[in-house]
Amino acid sequence: MPQVVQLSSESPGITGGVVARPPNVPHSSFNSLLFILLRGYNALRRSCLRRTSHCSGFKELAEIQERALMPSDIDEHLELMFTEALVCQPRTIVELGVRGGTSTFVFERVANMCAASFVSVDIDDCSSISSSPRWHFFQGDDVHFASSFEKFCRQRNIISSVDLLFIDTSHYYDHTIQEIESWFPLLSPRAKVMFHDTNMRLVGPRKDGCFQLSWDNQRGVIRAIEEYTKISIDETKECVHFANGWMLRHRPNCNGFTILDRVSA
Repeated sequence: MPQVVQLSSESPGITGGVVARPPNVPHSSFNSLLFILLRGYNALRRSCLRRTSHCSGFKELAEIQERALMPSDIDEHLELMFTEALVCQPRTIVELGVRGGTSTFVFERVANMCAASFVSVDIDDCSSISSSPRWHFFQGDDVHFASSFEKFCRQRNIISSVDLLFIDTSHYYDHTIQEIESWFPLLSPRAKVMFHDTNMRLVGPRKDGCFQLSWDNQRGVIRAIEEYTKISIDETKECVHFANGWMLRHRPNCNGFTILDRVSA
Protein backbone atom coordinates (compact mmCIF):
# COMPACT_ATOMS: atom_id res chain seq x y z
CA MET A 1 0.00 0.00 0.00
CA PRO A 2 1.19 3.57 -0.66
CA GLN A 3 2.46 5.60 2.26
CA VAL A 4 0.42 8.69 3.08
CA VAL A 5 1.53 11.73 5.05
CA GLN A 6 -0.81 14.57 5.94
CA LEU A 7 0.04 18.11 6.94
CA SER A 8 -2.64 19.91 8.90
CA SER A 9 -3.75 23.46 8.17
CA GLU A 10 -2.23 24.40 11.55
CA SER A 11 1.29 23.53 10.43
CA PRO A 12 3.87 26.33 9.97
CA GLY A 13 3.76 27.91 6.52
CA ILE A 14 0.32 26.49 5.76
CA THR A 15 -2.18 28.66 7.60
CA GLY A 16 -3.36 31.32 5.18
CA GLY A 17 -0.68 30.25 2.72
CA VAL A 18 -2.23 27.37 0.82
CA VAL A 19 -2.95 28.31 -2.76
CA ALA A 20 -6.62 27.70 -3.55
CA ARG A 21 -7.72 25.46 -6.36
CA PRO A 22 -7.93 27.35 -9.66
CA PRO A 23 -11.40 28.06 -11.04
CA ASN A 24 -12.93 25.31 -13.16
CA VAL A 25 -15.55 27.42 -14.96
CA PRO A 26 -15.77 31.03 -16.11
CA HIS A 27 -17.84 33.33 -13.94
CA SER A 28 -19.39 35.86 -16.34
CA SER A 29 -22.74 35.11 -17.97
CA PHE A 30 -21.24 35.67 -21.42
CA ASN A 31 -18.44 33.17 -20.80
CA SER A 32 -20.89 30.67 -19.37
CA LEU A 33 -23.03 30.90 -22.51
CA LEU A 34 -19.93 30.61 -24.70
CA PHE A 35 -18.85 27.48 -22.85
CA ILE A 36 -22.27 25.88 -23.23
CA LEU A 37 -22.15 26.42 -26.99
CA LEU A 38 -18.57 25.18 -27.34
CA ARG A 39 -19.21 22.13 -25.17
CA GLY A 40 -22.07 21.29 -27.50
CA TYR A 41 -19.77 21.66 -30.50
CA ASN A 42 -17.11 19.49 -28.83
CA ALA A 43 -19.64 16.77 -28.05
CA LEU A 44 -20.90 16.79 -31.64
CA ARG A 45 -17.41 16.65 -33.11
CA ARG A 46 -16.29 13.86 -30.79
CA SER A 47 -19.35 11.85 -31.73
CA CYS A 48 -18.10 11.96 -35.31
CA LEU A 49 -14.54 11.02 -34.44
CA ARG A 50 -13.35 7.45 -34.20
CA ARG A 51 -10.77 7.62 -31.44
CA THR A 52 -8.75 4.43 -31.17
CA SER A 53 -5.40 3.57 -29.63
CA HIS A 54 -2.56 2.47 -31.90
CA CYS A 55 -0.39 0.27 -29.73
CA SER A 56 1.74 -2.66 -30.93
CA GLY A 57 1.79 -5.02 -27.97
CA PHE A 58 3.31 -2.73 -25.31
CA LYS A 59 0.99 -3.22 -22.33
CA GLU A 60 1.79 -0.05 -20.40
CA LEU A 61 1.68 2.13 -23.50
CA ALA A 62 -1.64 0.57 -24.46
CA GLU A 63 -3.02 1.50 -21.03
CA ILE A 64 -1.85 5.09 -21.47
CA GLN A 65 -3.37 5.32 -24.93
CA GLU A 66 -6.63 3.90 -23.65
CA ARG A 67 -6.70 6.49 -20.86
CA ALA A 68 -6.00 9.23 -23.41
CA LEU A 69 -9.22 8.35 -25.24
CA MET A 70 -11.11 10.01 -22.37
CA PRO A 71 -11.19 13.77 -23.10
CA SER A 72 -9.62 15.92 -20.40
CA ASP A 73 -7.44 18.99 -20.08
CA ILE A 74 -4.29 16.85 -20.47
CA ASP A 75 -5.32 13.81 -22.56
CA GLU A 76 -3.35 14.90 -25.64
CA HIS A 77 -0.10 14.89 -23.63
CA LEU A 78 -0.35 11.54 -21.83
CA GLU A 79 1.58 9.48 -24.37
CA LEU A 80 4.32 12.13 -24.51
CA MET A 81 4.52 12.19 -20.71
CA PHE A 82 4.90 8.42 -20.59
CA THR A 83 7.54 8.09 -23.33
CA GLU A 84 9.59 11.08 -22.13
CA ALA A 85 9.53 9.81 -18.56
CA LEU A 86 10.45 6.28 -19.59
CA VAL A 87 13.43 7.46 -21.65
CA CYS A 88 14.56 9.46 -18.62
CA GLN A 89 14.81 6.22 -16.58
CA PRO A 90 14.17 8.09 -13.31
CA ARG A 91 15.05 6.81 -9.89
CA THR A 92 12.82 9.35 -8.13
CA ILE A 93 9.67 10.93 -9.59
CA VAL A 94 7.89 13.86 -7.94
CA GLU A 95 4.41 14.91 -9.01
CA LEU A 96 3.11 18.27 -7.78
CA GLY A 97 -0.66 18.23 -8.21
CA VAL A 98 -2.76 15.04 -8.31
CA ARG A 99 -6.46 15.95 -8.42
CA GLY A 100 -8.19 13.20 -10.46
CA GLY A 101 -5.04 11.12 -10.85
CA THR A 102 -4.61 11.20 -14.64
CA SER A 103 -0.92 12.10 -14.47
CA THR A 104 -0.49 9.74 -11.52
CA PHE A 105 -1.83 6.95 -13.74
CA VAL A 106 0.99 7.66 -16.19
CA PHE A 107 3.86 8.05 -13.75
CA GLU A 108 3.02 5.03 -11.59
CA ARG A 109 3.55 2.87 -14.67
CA VAL A 110 6.88 4.54 -15.32
CA ALA A 111 7.84 4.02 -11.66
CA ASN A 112 6.96 0.32 -11.84
CA MET A 113 8.92 -0.18 -15.06
CA CYS A 114 11.98 1.73 -13.82
CA ALA A 115 11.85 0.50 -10.20
CA ALA A 116 11.62 4.16 -9.20
CA SER A 117 10.21 5.82 -6.11
CA PHE A 118 7.18 8.02 -6.84
CA VAL A 119 6.10 10.88 -4.58
CA SER A 120 2.92 12.89 -5.17
CA VAL A 121 1.84 16.08 -3.43
CA ASP A 122 -1.59 17.72 -3.29
CA ILE A 123 -3.41 20.08 -0.95
CA ASP A 124 -6.42 17.73 -1.02
CA ASP A 125 -6.62 14.14 0.16
CA CYS A 126 -5.83 12.10 -2.95
CA SER A 127 -4.53 9.09 -1.03
CA SER A 128 -6.93 6.68 -2.74
CA ILE A 129 -5.75 7.52 -6.26
CA SER A 130 -3.06 4.83 -6.46
CA SER A 131 -2.35 1.52 -4.73
CA SER A 132 1.17 1.11 -6.09
CA PRO A 133 3.69 0.12 -3.39
CA ARG A 134 6.16 2.53 -5.00
CA TRP A 135 3.84 5.49 -4.46
CA HIS A 136 4.06 7.90 -1.52
CA PHE A 137 1.43 10.59 -1.09
CA PHE A 138 1.90 13.81 0.88
CA GLN A 139 -1.10 16.01 1.60
CA GLY A 140 -0.13 19.63 2.05
CA ASP A 141 1.40 22.66 0.38
CA ASP A 142 4.03 21.60 -2.16
CA VAL A 143 6.28 24.63 -1.63
CA HIS A 144 6.40 24.06 2.12
CA PHE A 145 6.97 20.34 1.62
CA ALA A 146 10.11 20.97 -0.48
CA SER A 147 11.98 22.14 2.62
CA SER A 148 11.41 18.79 4.34
CA PHE A 149 11.62 16.58 1.25
CA GLU A 150 15.13 15.27 1.94
CA LYS A 151 14.12 14.24 5.48
CA PHE A 152 10.95 12.66 4.07
CA CYS A 153 13.12 10.63 1.67
CA ARG A 154 15.63 9.54 4.30
CA GLN A 155 12.84 8.17 6.46
CA ARG A 156 11.58 6.04 3.55
CA ASN A 157 14.87 5.05 1.93
CA ILE A 158 14.11 7.15 -1.17
CA ILE A 159 16.81 8.80 -3.26
CA SER A 160 16.17 12.50 -2.64
CA SER A 161 17.74 13.70 -5.90
CA VAL A 162 14.76 14.20 -8.23
CA ASP A 163 15.16 12.91 -11.79
CA LEU A 164 11.62 13.72 -12.97
CA LEU A 165 9.54 16.62 -11.67
CA PHE A 166 5.98 17.21 -12.88
CA ILE A 167 4.24 20.50 -12.01
CA ASP A 168 0.47 20.83 -12.43
CA THR A 169 -0.88 22.75 -9.44
CA SER A 170 -2.46 26.19 -9.11
CA HIS A 171 -1.30 27.57 -12.51
CA TYR A 172 -0.65 30.96 -10.87
CA TYR A 173 2.55 32.91 -11.58
CA ASP A 174 3.61 33.57 -7.98
CA HIS A 175 3.04 29.97 -6.94
CA THR A 176 4.96 28.61 -9.94
CA ILE A 177 7.87 30.93 -9.16
CA GLN A 178 7.92 29.55 -5.61
CA GLU A 179 7.79 25.96 -6.89
CA ILE A 180 10.76 26.56 -9.19
CA GLU A 181 12.74 28.21 -6.39
CA SER A 182 11.89 25.42 -3.93
CA TRP A 183 12.15 22.30 -6.08
CA PHE A 184 14.81 23.01 -8.70
CA PRO A 185 17.66 22.83 -6.13
CA LEU A 186 16.50 19.25 -5.45
CA LEU A 187 16.86 18.17 -9.09
CA SER A 188 19.52 15.71 -10.21
CA PRO A 189 22.19 16.60 -12.83
CA ARG A 190 20.16 14.72 -15.48
CA ALA A 191 16.75 16.02 -14.47
CA LYS A 192 13.67 16.44 -16.62
CA VAL A 193 10.89 18.86 -15.61
CA MET A 194 7.38 18.81 -17.10
CA PHE A 195 4.93 21.71 -16.79
CA HIS A 196 1.27 21.49 -17.73
CA ASP A 197 -0.96 24.53 -18.42
CA THR A 198 1.66 26.62 -20.16
CA ASN A 199 -0.81 27.94 -22.75
CA MET A 200 -3.98 28.58 -20.78
CA ARG A 201 -6.86 30.69 -22.04
CA LEU A 202 -10.64 30.62 -21.98
CA VAL A 203 -10.74 28.90 -25.37
CA GLY A 204 -7.60 27.13 -26.54
CA PRO A 205 -6.46 24.78 -29.31
CA ARG A 206 -6.59 21.01 -29.43
CA LYS A 207 -5.18 18.64 -32.03
CA ASP A 208 -8.49 16.82 -32.42
CA GLY A 209 -10.25 19.93 -33.73
CA CYS A 210 -12.24 20.53 -30.54
CA PHE A 211 -11.86 23.55 -28.29
CA GLN A 212 -10.02 23.34 -24.99
CA LEU A 213 -12.16 25.22 -22.44
CA SER A 214 -10.35 26.59 -19.43
CA TRP A 215 -9.56 29.92 -17.75
CA ASP A 216 -7.03 32.64 -18.40
CA ASN A 217 -4.17 32.41 -15.91
CA GLN A 218 -2.47 35.52 -17.36
CA ARG A 219 0.43 33.41 -18.69
CA GLY A 220 1.19 32.44 -15.10
CA VAL A 221 3.15 29.22 -15.65
CA ILE A 222 4.89 30.12 -18.91
CA ARG A 223 5.81 33.55 -17.51
CA ALA A 224 7.49 31.89 -14.53
CA ILE A 225 9.44 29.64 -16.93
CA GLU A 226 10.45 32.68 -18.97
CA GLU A 227 11.76 34.37 -15.83
CA TYR A 228 13.80 31.33 -14.87
CA THR A 229 15.26 30.64 -18.33
CA LYS A 230 15.67 34.33 -19.27
CA ILE A 231 14.08 33.78 -22.68
CA SER A 232 10.89 34.94 -24.37
CA ILE A 233 8.47 32.17 -25.34
CA ASP A 234 5.53 32.34 -27.75
CA GLU A 235 3.32 29.79 -26.04
CA THR A 236 0.89 29.74 -28.97
CA LYS A 237 3.47 27.95 -31.16
CA GLU A 238 5.43 24.72 -30.92
CA CYS A 239 9.05 25.58 -30.21
CA VAL A 240 12.46 24.46 -28.99
CA HIS A 241 14.91 26.69 -27.09
CA PHE A 242 18.27 26.24 -25.38
CA ALA A 243 18.89 28.51 -22.41
CA ASN A 244 20.37 28.58 -18.93
CA GLY A 245 21.65 25.00 -19.18
CA TRP A 246 18.29 23.60 -20.32
CA MET A 247 16.64 22.45 -23.52
CA LEU A 248 13.06 23.66 -23.58
CA ARG A 249 10.38 22.06 -25.74
CA HIS A 250 6.85 23.40 -25.83
CA ARG A 251 3.55 22.22 -27.28
CA PRO A 252 0.66 24.71 -27.38
CA ASN A 253 -2.31 22.32 -27.57
CA CYS A 254 -4.50 21.05 -24.71
CA ASN A 255 -3.65 23.91 -22.31
CA GLY A 256 0.02 23.74 -23.27
CA PHE A 257 2.81 21.40 -22.18
CA THR A 258 6.44 22.36 -21.67
CA ILE A 259 9.42 20.11 -20.98
CA LEU A 260 12.79 21.20 -19.63
CA ASP A 261 15.74 18.81 -20.03
CA ARG A 262 18.96 19.61 -18.26
CA VAL A 263 21.77 19.65 -20.85
CA SER A 264 24.55 20.83 -18.54
CA ALA A 265 25.05 20.35 -14.82
